[in-house]
Amino acid sequence: MTSLLRFVIALCLALLAAPLHAETPWAAGEVLRSEAGRVERLLYRPDTAERSRALARHLQTMQAALAGADPAFGPHVAQELAAFQAQAEAGAAPGVARARQRLWGALTLAAREQTLAAIARADAEAAANWLTLRDYARASGDTAAALAVQALGQGTMTPKAVRQVVEGELLTVAASELRLALRRAADDAAAGHRVQYTGGLGRIEGLLAYLGENLQGALGAEGMAALRADLARAETDPAALTQIKARLAGYAPVALSADERLRRARLLRRFTALVWEEYRDGVRDGEISQPMEYNEARLFADRAVMILSDLAPQMDDDGAAARLAGLLAQARDRMAQKADGVEPLIAEALAEIDRSFGAEVAAGGYEAALDALPAALDELALMVQSGDWSGAELKRLEAYSWFDPDIEQRLVPRAPAMALRLEARFWEGTAARPGLGMLIARQADPALLRAEIDGIKSDLAAVKARIEVQPTPFGSALQSAGIIFREGLEAVLILAALLAALRAEGLAPARFRPALSFGVGLAVAGSFALWGATRWLFSLSTLAREALEGGTALLAAVVLIWLVLGIGGSGGHVAAFRARLARVASPLSVGVLAFLVVFREGFETVLFYEALLVDAAHAPVLAGLAFGAGAALFAGWVVFASGRKLPLRLFFRATTALLAGLAVMLVGAGVRGLQTAALIGATPVAWFPDTDWLQLWFGLFPVAEPLAAQAAVLVILLTPWRGMCQSVATRRDLCPPEN
Repeated sequence: MTSLLRFVIALCLALLAAPLHAETPWAAGEVLRSEAGRVERLLYRPDTAERSRALARHLQTMQAALAGADPAFGPHVAQELAAFQAQAEAGAAPGVARARQRLWGALTLAAREQTLAAIARADAEAAANWLTLRDYARASGDTAAALAVQALGQGTMTPKAVRQVVEGELLTVAASELRLALRRAADDAAAGHRVQYTGGLGRIEGLLAYLGENLQGALGAEGMAALRADLARAETDPAALTQIKARLAGYAPVALSADERLRRARLLRRFTALVWEEYRDGVRDGEISQPMEYNEARLFADRAVMILSDLAPQMDDDGAAARLAGLLAQARDRMAQKADGVEPLIAEALAEIDRSFGAEVAAGGYEAALDALPAALDELALMVQSGDWSGAELKRLEAYSWFDPDIEQRLVPRAPAMALRLEARFWEGTAARPGLGMLIARQADPALLRAEIDGIKSDLAAVKARIEVQPTPFGSALQSAGIIFREGLEAVLILAALLAALRAEGLAPARFRPALSFGVGLAVAGSFALWGATRWLFSLSTLAREALEGGTALLAAVVLIWLVLGIGGSGGHVAAFRARLARVASPLSVGVLAFLVVFREGFETVLFYEALLVDAAHAPVLAGLAFGAGAALFAGWVVFASGRKLPLRLFFRATTALLAGLAVMLVGAGVRGLQTAALIGATPVAWFPDTDWLQLWFGLFPVAEPLAAQAAVLVILLTPWRGMCQSVATRRDLCPPEN
């Protein structure tokens, strides 16, 4: 009986470990990639019996995956897997690192051949599936290869045209990866990282095999033989990598079109500019002050070098390409040492880019963002797939930095609701559809993250179409009026209602007008000063701007709540009430409130108009500005003037309710700003309506934290009302009748 039980258990375990023959080849390829990484990481652990058992399990899983997919990959993948297994069983960490990279190269090469074969027979579904086994472009936009395969399925492109696009992109990405692998291998050699260096050599070998015929066609048989000889010498002499780089200096797998050349040049400029912006905030006095900014500066430098490698063979001036490469290399060296002197190198590099590619490149911030954002999202998906959740969170913030301000600032003047919803998708999303931030925090199923990324990329296509529609004069005027009316109405209503309430209580508004005018003027000047400083003196990061807007809104709310409570304070009679109001509503408090509410909207309004004027004529925009500002001021005048005609009881209720409502709105907008600055968390709720106009006009978001803060403010504001009415017995006209 015991033997039978053992047999049954062994049989069940064997069945569980057996390969699923229904496994698709592309899924099997992903299993081989991920399991190879696990094996390599295991070899960093001490040699124990537990490690040996784990290695055996992972190797068995890899063999089963290949057996289930065979013969789709061909004999080359089987040979590389056998070499990998031999190194793993020997416990040779450097050999495993090298064999893993060679195995990945063989997998991607087999996948490319299968992709092209599927395209030849017009099988778009198979081509799309095989295309998932590839290296993704790190510095270009939404993959043209994937779009071409989609067009094949829709019948809008011929197989021949699709093959040209797909093969060209795959080869171009491989060439960029080869240059990156050479640079990283050289860095590992200099740092004495033996295992990483050996793995880098395997990566180079795999990419050389991938480029194969294309590379030989460019270098010739003799050049290819010399390249292989240099690579063999690099096993013992890392200096040979310099010779390999020199041999590949003029290599480009495919010629870039004029549009593609311009697009990459814009990306080159954007990434180069970001190097100093991030490094300046990340390093202080030779020490890393903000790790995220420091790491992003180095990441942006790597990407700039990669793009330059693609562009250099097709630049008219070889000397300019060499100078740019030298400047970026010097900047990378200084950043590695956490040293000063990065700014002048980056400034010189930007000037060289402008000279080489023209003024059109410098004006490409929005286009560069549209190109870079999908690539950043694809990298985020790859990080999640490999289990690098901390890296995925950093990549999410990087992706959001591409969206705001370059894309969002162009979109808000045209479609504020669309901008609001797309922004939420980068953060917590909604209760029904969590956003990227929430999914990463939960370490959710990678398939859910992939679906959200695909949704964002689909939204970006709609955003591009919306932004690139040339506005009519009437449309420009209407958008301009909407911006100033939406952003200015809040400030005008707050100040008009406050002055009207003060006047109704016997306080002369003229006493407060100088302070109010000074606060408004200072806020307007401060908005333009901050805008100018961020353009010419320093860079205000996306998250810092969100924090500034959120913090200012909360400060304004605090001042407004204080004033509302003062107006609603208790007193023994009318004189005492007015005396209290006079003490609370001082010129200083009114001036501070005026500054905060106007400054909160002013800087963002200036950015909106700057974005609108990129495409719109100046005259309609100015006309809309005048009309919208007039409408906002008229609304304020109505509030102020109504105090002369309405009964005091009704007017007191109305103005106090209006001020209280605006305080609640400011609190919601302020908390939301701190959430989008990544300073506090966000919890979507399903019970509150997810409505655009509630969010845009009233600061009511379906998120727990701002709703809780707003509820607390309501409690604070409503609690003293009944006490005030009961204590001010002589002012029966102010209090609602008892039921």
